[in-house]
Amino acid sequence: MWPFNRKKHKLFTISLTPQNITCTVLKRKKNSSKQACRLLAYERTPLKQLEFAQAIPFNLTVLKKIIGDFVKKNQLETTESVLSISGPRVFEKIVTLAKSHPKKEEFNLPELETLHWDFLYLCPSAKNGFDFFVCGMKPYHLFSYQLLAHHCGIQLSTLTTGKLAHLHLYKHLQADGFRQAKLSLDLLAQRYDLEALLTEKDIINAIDLPSETSVDLQKEYPFLKSSLGLFLSERS
Repeated sequence: MWPFNRKKHKLFTISLTPQNITCTVLKRKKNSSKQACRLLAYERTPLKQLEFAQAIPFNLTVLKKIIGDFVKKNQLETTESVLSISGPRVFEKIVTLAKSHPKKEEFNLPELETLHWDFLYLCPSAKNGFDFFVCGMKPYHLFSYQLLAHHCGIQLSTLTTGKLAHLHLYKHLQADGFRQAKLSLDLLAQRYDLEALLTEKDIINAIDLPSETSVDLQKEYPFLKSSLGLFLSERS
């Protein structure tokens, strides 16, 4: 949603929620119709001391150490990185409008007045009209994430939201079978819960796990959703 740079062969992803920070290194698999990428490195760290409460980086020192240690361990100093943010201070909402090509001012949402925001067309709405995904955050929060990346010495190319990463993942896993009409039905069936669009099987089948990497995908798949969505949105 907020791109800065671009693009090399592997990707360092960081997913931040108030509960966890998840770091991965992913690389696209060649000549594979089933598995989208190979998981080269993975680490999830629970955040127990309000380091990222309300989706605001309150403790840069702790976050910097977690990210910096992962970067050093995996030699990622020059690797392109992407970051997704989830939490109560991140605005994410599906909005239904009568027009399929609205202007920004037609999104009459008071919450957006102080945010840096954008929207993405999703599909015809099952409730009549057209569904759009709207997301945004306060400019100084956006700056704080850029500052965190700067302090960590990483090459941040894109910052987005967790649910937008999930939408990218849903679309890419559908591949040539993606249809906006199906997305509309799936959203209705899942009561517009974007995370519920993706199953454990979807995630596990999309990732190739090298034999030397000891990651329990059945346990960790909920935390890999954003990482895989980040990767596929950048490497499509």
